[in-house]
Amino acid sequence: MPPTALYALTFGKKPVNPANHYYGMPTPPQNLYTQFYFWCILDDQKGPILVDQGCTEVTVREMGIAPCLSAHPLERLRGVGVAPEAVRHVILSHLHWDHYAGDDFFPNAVYWLHAREFAHVTGPLMRFATYSQHYWRPAIEKIRTLHAEGRCRLIDGESHSPVPGVECRRSGGHSPGLLSVVVQGRQGAGIICGDVAPRYDNLEKGIPCGIHYDVTEALTALEQMGAETGSLPGHDPLLTERFPETAPGAYRIF
Repeated sequence: MPPTALYALTFGKKPVNPANHYYGMPTPPQNLYTQFYFWCILDDQKGPILVDQGCTEVTVREMGIAPCLSAHPLERLRGVGVAPEAVRHVILSHLHWDHYAGDDFFPNAVYWLHAREFAHVTGPLMRFATYSQHYWRPAIEKIRTLHAEGRCRLIDGESHSPVPGVECRRSGGHSPGLLSVVVQGRQGAGIICGDVAPRYDNLEKGIPCGIHYDVTEALTALEQMGAETGSLPGHDPLLTERFPETAPGAYRIF
């Protein structure tokens, strides 16, 4: 049976440099905020499935970022009736600090990520601040530990379905192993774009994210996402206006 529900869970927001979300625009919109999300897929057979898992004030503080979080991610999960112990699958779109900070929230979960993302964060390019600044070092150490413990599943290829009704696609561009996640539910469908498209504007106007590893991949993935219905941007506050809030910080997509 396909999943029964998809929620966007938001745990904070902060001002963002417009160039981070709008690549190549001479006069991008000003006074922008980036909204922090992770996603919960409810599945009667496979249990709750998460896409990303957010971060806490510890990461924000130790990275020198101004306070910007409104709730602990587990508080948002409990709001939709999910206990941490019930989570069996966590799909990591990529390993940037706001998507995965290494917190050991889910003791019974297997973590899915793309092999190219794992190779990137453990490879030689991390000596350059251009890449490493977006990752939280303890999180990289944690994902290596999870891999050594057999709790990591590395996706090697352009598409993989860890459970029925959920497909991971390697989109790349923003980071080498960036995944978008297609969810085919009983009452609807959604494409979690991750950072292929941080905002609806990116999808509607064909503007890639300003932070990228490969702009050609970023453009190709964005073109595909923009042509499909149900695409959900990764950081747009507008999402909180377009979908109903069913619990504090929880927006039901279907």
